[in-house]
Amino acid sequence: MNQEQKKKYLSIKEMGQKRGVSSKTLRYYDSIGIFKADYVDPDTGYRYYDPQQYEKLGTILELRSLNFSLNEIKGYFTERNMKKSVDMLKEHYKLLEEEIRSKQRLAETIKEKIDFIDKVIDNNIELEKFSFEDFPERFIISQLNKSDKSGESVALEFMHLEGHLHETAPILASDRIGFYMDFDDISEMENMDNWHTMIMCSEEMKNSSHFCVLHAGKYICAYFKDYNAARDLFIKMFLEYVKFNDIKLKGIMIQQFKIDVTVTDDPKETIIEFQALV
Repeated sequence: MNQEQKKKYLSIKEMGQKRGVSSKTLRYYDSIGIFKADYVDPDTGYRYYDPQQYEKLGTILELRSLNFSLNEIKGYFTERNMKKSVDMLKEHYKLLEEEIRSKQRLAETIKEKIDFIDKVIDNNIELEKFSFEDFPERFIISQLNKSDKSGESVALEFMHLEGHLHETAPILASDRIGFYMDFDDISEMENMDNWHTMIMCSEEMKNSSHFCVLHAGKYICAYFKDYNAARDLFIKMFLEYVKFNDIKLKGIMIQQFKIDVTVTDDPKETIIEFQALV
C-alpha cells in the first residue's frame, strides 16, 4: 500500500484516540479476533483501520459497557441477524436493569447514612433519650449459638453470617449489623451471652436456618454513644426506664450499630441504637 492509499486509513493511534481506547487494547482486540485491522503493513507490522470500522469499535465499547464478555462480543459479531442480536441485548438489558436497581438501593442507603452522620456532627441526634417508632416487618439472619462476645469471637460470627447472605451487604452504609435477642424474661437482657450477632437481610433468606423475623409494630428506641465502654450501663438505663414507665415488652430486642468502626477509629464516636418491641 502506497502513501497515498495510507492517507485514506486511520493509524492504530488515530483510531484509538477517536474512541478513547489505548493502542495496547486495540492490539489485544486484534489478537483475539474481535477487532482486526483492515490492513497490516507486511514490512513494518503497523496496523491501519478503515474509517468505517469506527462504528464497529463503538459498538464493541457499548457492548463492554453492558458487561458483555469478550467471548460474547466475538459471538455477537459472528453470523449476525436481528433475532440473535436482540436476544443477546435483551439478556444483558435485564442484567443492566438489576444493576441499576442495586446501585439505586445502595445510593439511597448511603444517603441515609450521610444524613445521619451529619445530624450527629451537628448535634441533632439526642442521646440517651427514649422515643417510640413504628417499624414494618423486618428480617435478619442471626448467629444463634452462645458466644463469649469478645471482639474476635463477634468478628468471626459476623464473617460467618455474611457467608450465608445471598446478597452483597453494604456494611459501610446500611446499619445492618448488631445484636438480637428473643427473650422470655426482661432480665435476660443484662447477660450479654443471651445476645446473638445479626445482619439485616431480605425476605429471600427465609429458607436459611439463620433466618429470623423482626415483627412489625411500635418499638421503644434510644441512641447511646461509646457503646463498648458503657454497654452494661446503657442496658441498665434501658431496663430502668422500661420498668419505671411500666412498659410491656414483647420479647424482641435489637442493638443496631449506627456509627461504628466502618466510619471512625474513635470509640467515643460510636453510636448504637436500642430497639425493643412494645
